[in-house]
Order: sequence, then structure tokens, then C-alpha cells
Amino acid sequence: MKAVPTLPVPLARAVLHPWFRLVFQHRLPWRAQRVLLDLVARVQPLPAGTKVHALRLGNRPAERITVGAVSGAGAVLYLHGGGHTVGSPATHRSLAAHLAREIHRPVYLLDYRLAPEHPCPASTTDALDAFGALVAVEGHAPESIVIGGDSAGGGIALAAAQQLAADRGPGPAALVLISPWVDPSQVADRERDLVINRRWALACAAAHLGAGDPSDPRYAPLLGPSAGLPPTYLHTNTRELLYAQCLDLAVSLRRGGVPLRFAESAVLWHAAQAQAGLVREAAESLRDIGAFLTANWSLQRA
Repeated sequence: MKAVPTLPVPLARAVLHPWFRLVFQHRLPWRAQRVLLDLVARVQPLPAGTKVHALRLGNRPAERITVGAVSGAGAVLYLHGGGHTVGSPATHRSLAAHLAREIHRPVYLLDYRLAPEHPCPASTTDALDAFGALVAVEGHAPESIVIGGDSAGGGIALAAAQQLAADRGPGPAALVLISPWVDPSQVADRERDLVINRRWALACAAAHLGAGDPSDPRYAPLLGPSAGLPPTYLHTNTRELLYAQCLDLAVSLRRGGVPLRFAESAVLWHAAQAQAGLVREAAESLRDIGAFLTANWSLQRA
């Protein structure tokens, strides 16, 4: 029987809010933010039976995460959040493991290049190279691979899927977009939510853009085409700064004829699924995502 996280939502909010205010501040150097996030990520528990295997996908380090026996074809390429400037497989290992437990398939966490050292389109290039490596090296059929991500990682996932659709080659089985940041040029109408704040987000956006074009869909995939994208699971939270652009994305996907499962929460916070090992409601969200993916893979086999 699965262990159920027991940290109540009010307590989780009380603990996390000051922590995120400390780390996600525009005056703190990116390297310091990265170190702090990796250190605290150690308190996020992994499910029993989690196996983590280090490998390379394309030119980047990655982790293959499984929990228990693997059953059925398919895998998830997961792109962590962090404003394109911070975050790592360490910060999202718990999320990936809880998702792997739900789908009984491997989840590959990619350590893509970060800004400002590597601005757009470096992260999208890394995601596309990793997708190719999952096919050519790991032996997964392209139409069995799901591309997913949260926050900035969700934006990268969408940009990569748009590029695959434009190339008219075999595309992914589905998309999973958790609180995706799909237009960094949009300025939120509030100063902060529980996790992120406007000044930090603006600094991240500038670092990610570099000398690029803000209308480039690899920077702002909300501006890119939706037609041809695979079935998509989109999750957002009503009190997060990215809520408005997630709603815009849902409209765009529906207009493009994309089969969409749209879920929103008034209880959770931005990319709360990263705390699935601590908070029951976050684990339940990943369970719903897992059910969506399992059903999608089953339809492919039918």
C-alpha cells in the first residue's frame, strides 16, 4: 500500500513561503540560489523502491528514475522548473519518482543548460537532443515518449513539442505541462504568489532571453502554433502568478484542436507537485497525471 504524505496544506504553506522568499530573490546570485535549492531538495522523500541511474542524453547529464517494476512501453522526458536559471535533477527527483511510481514507466530527468550562461534557445535544443537520444540510444519509440515539465520546464516542453510538430517527424505521445511559463514577457498583475515574485521572474526572463527575440516561440511558446500537438495535460493554480497565461494557453490549445485535460486547483501553489513526497494533495495531482498518461498509452495500443 502506498504511503500517503501527511503534511497539512496550511503547514506546508507556512513553511515554504519564507523559504521561497529567501531563495527566489533577484539580488541573490544565480549560483547561490542553485546551491541552496539543491541542499534543501534532500528533505523531499522518494517513494520506497526508487532507483536512480545516471546517464547522458544527447550532450547533457540526465537521470533515469524508476519505482518498482516497469510495465509497458513508454517513458517520460521531464524538464525541471526554475525560471530557466536554477533547478536541477536534484530539485525534481522526488516529483519524478512519484510520477514514475504512478505510471510504472521510467522518467528521465534532464539536466539542461541554464541561463544566463546559456540563454534561449539552449534549453530547447537540449530537450530536442534528449528526445532524439531516447529514441536512438535508449530504444523508445518516439510516439511512446511523453514530454513534460513544470514552470520554465513546462515552457521548454511545449517549445520542443512545437518544433517536433513543425519538423513533421514522429512526435511525442503526450505533453504534461504543470504551471508552465509560456510567455516570460508577460508581466504579472501581482507582486508575488507563494513561490515566485515578479522582480525575480523579470530577472529570469532577461537572463533567458539574452540578446534574443522575445517573439521567438522557443522563448515564448504561447506565441507558437498549437496545431499538431499531442494530447496535453495542463495543470495550473488559481492563485499563482502564471494563472492568466495558463488560461491563455488552454484557449490556444483548444483552438488548435489539441485534446486537452485542463486541471486547476485553488488549494495548491505554483509547481506544488515538487512537494508530492510531503503533501497529499500534491501527490494526488501526480496520481491524476499518471492516470491520464496511462490511459493515453492504452489508447495507443488499442
